[in-house]
Amino acid sequence: MMVVVSDHPAFLAAFAEFSFKSHLLLVQKTKLLVFTRIPLHQLQTFPHLHRTLSRTISLVAFVDDTLPGFRTKVFSWLPFTDPESLPTQVASWTIDQRLTFTHPPDLFPQKFWRFPHRPHVLVTAEEIVAQVAFTVDDPTAPEGKRLTFGGMAGYIMEMLSTIMNFTYTYVRSPDRTWGLLQSDGTWTGMMGLITREEVEFTPGPLLLDITRSQWIDYSPFVVMGNYLILAARGRPEVDPWGFLLPLRPKVWVAVLTTLWTVCAAMLLLSFCLPSHMKEPRMTDANTFNCVRVLLQEGNQCLLCCGLC
Repeated sequence: MMVVVSDHPAFLAAFAEFSFKSHLLLVQKTKLLVFTRIPLHQLQTFPHLHRTLSRTISLVAFVDDTLPGFRTKVFSWLPFTDPESLPTQVASWTIDQRLTFTHPPDLFPQKFWRFPHRPHVLVTAEEIVAQVAFTVDDPTAPEGKRLTFGGMAGYIMEMLSTIMNFTYTYVRSPDRTWGLLQSDGTWTGMMGLITREEVEFTPGPLLLDITRSQWIDYSPFVVMGNYLILAARGRPEVDPWGFLLPLRPKVWVAVLTTLWTVCAAMLLLSFCLPSHMKEPRMTDANTFNCVRVLLQEGNQCLLCCGLC
């Protein structure tokens, strides 16, 4: 909560300009209460003050001590209204009646849920793979064409404009980028449009970043995405003797041991067969079969070896 008490228009105007340039009053984080005896029509002559009071959660309490009872009226300016527009009275205070609410008992009404006057706002967006810019026919737009975006940005803007009751126009940055912080403290791209308040907001998507968070307000999460780090693979190197690399001495010992074990088992099983099922040279065939399987050769090789 920030409370400002002053009867000097120059001080209030300087405070409003300072808060505007330094981003002192962020929309959803700081509440501002101004006490003053300056007439309402005089405050409306300061554009920066109207901009600050209308685009933040703020109230102005006008103190009238000229009348008996010391009356105070509390006003709130709606967002995206002209400086000449009248504010909305939300409460009043007197010594006898104390605090009386004009609307439901909410001293700081939430004025960013739905706009009653359907304002027109400027927003910005850029193209990504699933978010393409294109133009549509619109007789009310310059040259009869209106820029719009498909994908997530288009869906979010259509939903927000319907729920919050506003119209909008897309504005693209001159360099068509998301924005980088320069050495002089200024931003390029979409971030530059937002920080200079040339547009009201962007449907994104903007990645969460500690540097950006010092200049803009993020909404709650809309989309959760998974990102991976990719790198090029190395070129394969052909080694004609590469098949020998995994065959270390222990591997050779295990292979040969398994070979002799299988050969011995096949020989023992061949002796257990009845005499009428035994064939000549079965012992040699069993031995060559084991060697053939180890060398991954076909039956033709076995026949050739047998003939030899």
